[in-house]
Amino acid sequence: MQPQKNSKKLFVMGDVHGQFDPFVKLLRHAGLVDEHLNWCGGSNRLVQMGDIFDRGPASRKVDTLLDTLQKQAAAQQGEIIRLVGNHELEPLLSNFVISGFSPEEARVIHDKLTRQVLTGELRAAYAYKGILFTHAGVTRKLYKIFQMQLDDPSAGNIAALINLIFRESIKHEFYKHPIFNISISRKGMDRFGGIFWEDLEDLVESYPKSPLLQVVGHTQVDRIIWDRTANVIPVDVGMHRKLQYVVIDETGTPQIVDAQPNA
Repeated sequence: MQPQKNSKKLFVMGDVHGQFDPFVKLLRHAGLVDEHLNWCGGSNRLVQMGDIFDRGPASRKVDTLLDTLQKQAAAQQGEIIRLVGNHELEPLLSNFVISGFSPEEARVIHDKLTRQVLTGELRAAYAYKGILFTHAGVTRKLYKIFQMQLDDPSAGNIAALINLIFRESIKHEFYKHPIFNISISRKGMDRFGGIFWEDLEDLVESYPKSPLLQVVGHTQVDRIIWDRTANVIPVDVGMHRKLQYVVIDETGTPQIVDAQPNA
């Protein structure tokens, strides 16, 4: 599946969790990297939904590849948008307990991730064609908070506000905003969690229906579907077990792509 030279599409890939080889298979299937793992996606964009670390065997290898591709894509007027998941957030907050890294390696990762947040290489949210992308989703409670702060609670404005809050929080090491909340189901204090820790079931339960189409990772699902009732597209299918991704064209229409059609 090779993108046309002048096409502009947004490719969305879910949680990697150290699964380097499956991730590369997705990138190659999407026509975003060549056989040497260099960016060949031109002006297309890739959103990686966070959680590249832990569980799998090659977290650092995935991180290094994305660092390289991010620079190469920018040189071709393309873009790689890297979102922060809870497995990136914990090292950022110097909570190394859930990390699979040694304390020394975790500190190096903490410093690197902090720099990337402050430079904008890592983000907490992204918006495209009215679609909001966060690792775990914006609950109704959070949406109402943003609605009070914004004249126009569009996907773009909410993403910009989240990123501002996130960068300032990391810069000043102050993590009291509700975007950082952990839900009760995850042993936290809030009924519904924030954008890094919200489980899909709780996200959906918090609304009658999300007023914005949301793309989320974090909670593993059997397959990618567009849940039109909830107005949510969950994309974490577990790269160790299934290869799917989403392509969004210039009209903002999502298409679910199976990279293992004969599997």
